[in-house]
Amino acid sequence: MSSLSQKVRNYLRERLPDSAFRVWIAPLRFEERASFLRVIFPNAFSREWVEENYRDILTEALQELAPERKIEWVVEEEQGPPVQMALPYEPTRVLGRKLSPRFTFEEFVVGDCNRLAYRVCRRVLEDPRGQIIYLTAESGLGKSHLSQALGHALLQEKENLRVCYLTARDFTTRLIQALKGGQMENFKEGLWRSCDVLMLDEVHRIPPREFTQGELALALDHLYEEEKVVVFTALRRPHELSHLDASLRSRLAAGMIVRINPPDYETRKNIIRRKAQRQGQRLPEEVVEFLARRLRGDIRRIESAVVGLIARASLLREPVSLTLARELVAEIAPPQDPDRVELIIQTVCRAFHVDPEELYSRSRKKRVSEPRQVAMFFLRKFTSQSLTAIGERFQRDHATVVYALHAVERKLASSDRFRYRLEYLEKELKECLHLEEDFQGGKEGPAEAPQRALARG
Repeated sequence: MSSLSQKVRNYLRERLPDSAFRVWIAPLRFEERASFLRVIFPNAFSREWVEENYRDILTEALQELAPERKIEWVVEEEQGPPVQMALPYEPTRVLGRKLSPRFTFEEFVVGDCNRLAYRVCRRVLEDPRGQIIYLTAESGLGKSHLSQALGHALLQEKENLRVCYLTARDFTTRLIQALKGGQMENFKEGLWRSCDVLMLDEVHRIPPREFTQGELALALDHLYEEEKVVVFTALRRPHELSHLDASLRSRLAAGMIVRINPPDYETRKNIIRRKAQRQGQRLPEEVVEFLARRLRGDIRRIESAVVGLIARASLLREPVSLTLARELVAEIAPPQDPDRVELIIQTVCRAFHVDPEELYSRSRKKRVSEPRQVAMFFLRKFTSQSLTAIGERFQRDHATVVYALHAVERKLASSDRFRYRLEYLEKELKECLHLEEDFQGGKEGPAEAPQRALARG
């Protein structure tokens, strides 16, 4: 009679792709106990991956084969005693949250998408007095990394300087606790009067409470008056945080607002190489290029894929190859690309900081009409839709689309800033639409497209 362990293996083998079973399930060991089945993993990453991706099917197998037993997860490799990383500064100089030792300038991969933000933060080291920075980006693009890197650098270079690092949620929680405990003066003294640098993460999460926003505004007034360093991070720019009071939005916008864009193709390749190097691996260039083409956006997701690929190769005792990379991407990436039209519209909206609903509206405000015209321009260039079909998507007629294409053409000819912006946006779109080869091959850019687009009628 087969053991429970063998029955579980067979159950999973029948229901999982062969490649997934070979990589993630076959290396596991099972130990049967009276009340539970122990699943033993070769390393911590293997456990994390299986728990995230296959926990449900393992639980389902056990419920069907031995419903009275539970699952216990164990990592086989022995862990040594934890090692405290040595910091080049006194930890008590950091108030609030601890800074991540991984988030330094040396570990930050610089590219076209984030070079300005990087330079702005490095410049603070030259003369910190009164520097106010507002970093905005989507989740996972490095804004917290960059703000903490600045904190580390200031602590190392400026003796006796004190840093207060909080999320918006931390600030709110501590404020409420101080209010309930009658400790407001201690709160103010400890968190902003005695610090030289305030780093406030996720300011878009500040609640719509008048008292909370008022206290934050008072804190910022004091810090600005004393010429302290203040660094904000958020998903949106200050004027887009409509739930905040106008006076607080004004204070948040008092310094330099810098956007970090999703990593471009070359930056993604450098991120992949750096992460592999940190894992003690040098990936074949064809693997690096494949991953950079297929994995976009969130840097954490890209780095996780690199670690997963190396772990997969180690478990199979195979070298990292394009075949293994394809298997990994097939498991973690969406089965197919999103609709091209929607992808273009979403990318344009993200670049111009507007919502798709605004593009579809009747608004004629410049902040809406300009990205609408740009969206029409790229839809005409990168899709086979007719002028009429494009107009219908935006509740406009054929003539309005023609006008939009001419308007984009005029702006490209008259404004270097507009042309550079569209060139960067076109590069991003070509990557998203798997057209890197066209871009790198030197084919037509934004300035050459309008006449061809109109010629298609």
